[in-house]
Amino acid sequence: MTPEDRSPAGPSWIKKQFNSDVPPGRRALAMTLGDLCRHLKPDFSGQSGNKRLNQSEAAGRLRSNPSSLSRFLSGKTVPGPEFIETLYKEACTDAGSERAVGISLDDVMSLRLRAVDERRCVRCADLSEQAEQLASLRNESATLRAAVTELNAAKAGLQARLAALARPAPPPVPRRRGDRRRSRNDVAAARRVAAQAEELGRGDRQDVALAMLRQTTTEVLSPVETAVVLLTLRQRHQNRLADNLIHVYGRDQGDRDVMQAALELHEQGAHGDAGALLRSAMR
Repeated sequence: MTPEDRSPAGPSWIKKQFNSDVPPGRRALAMTLGDLCRHLKPDFSGQSGNKRLNQSEAAGRLRSNPSSLSRFLSGKTVPGPEFIETLYKEACTDAGSERAVGISLDDVMSLRLRAVDERRCVRCADLSEQAEQLASLRNESATLRAAVTELNAAKAGLQARLAALARPAPPPVPRRRGDRRRSRNDVAAARRVAAQAEELGRGDRQDVALAMLRQTTTEVLSPVETAVVLLTLRQRHQNRLADNLIHVYGRDQGDRDVMQAALELHEQGAHGDAGALLRSAMR
């Protein structure tokens, strides 16, 4: 028998360590249950008079088991009213009277109700937090759906504009392969294409702008007009689009178109772009 077992506090199994997450109500109930257990006495039949009641024997008297009794005394679990009534009755019997145990059954039951309500409050708090998270997720989902709708509308608008650009102006005429003369309409059309590419390229949509330029310069515009597009992009400081257009145009177009576009660039003083276009065609 340890010195702790001989202390007035009672057997060592009664005093449990409370975890930090045990709320005050359950802690108070568990301490009261421990006080009642200290009044329990062992069966002295055939035993020496200094024997202390162990946890297994106490659990048997209380129609429970050692594991459940340990959880009750540590505040991890709130016992049912039947267990409390049994414990209170046994404690009063061994102590000699209700007055000897120092607390009424109603007070113990009140402590139990407080612990139960406390547990419900914790669950309500958890549910409230989950409800807030759900509301936040729903708002985020609605925002994403609105963004998708906006993107789909923007995509449809871009596709319509690309289709309009791909259609030659009426009456349809074939592309001029050999004629290098530039009309005012040619220059204006090429500059409009460059302006539209600049607008599309805003907001990290360079790929969309380049796709429009590639389709327009290869299917609609003449090499001379393509050169005007490149010059306009440089004037608008759209250097990335201009560099990419030089690469794809030199790679995809025939030698004659590339040479005509390069010659126009050279005559307009864009010697670097003219050379870059020719080098791109040779790769």
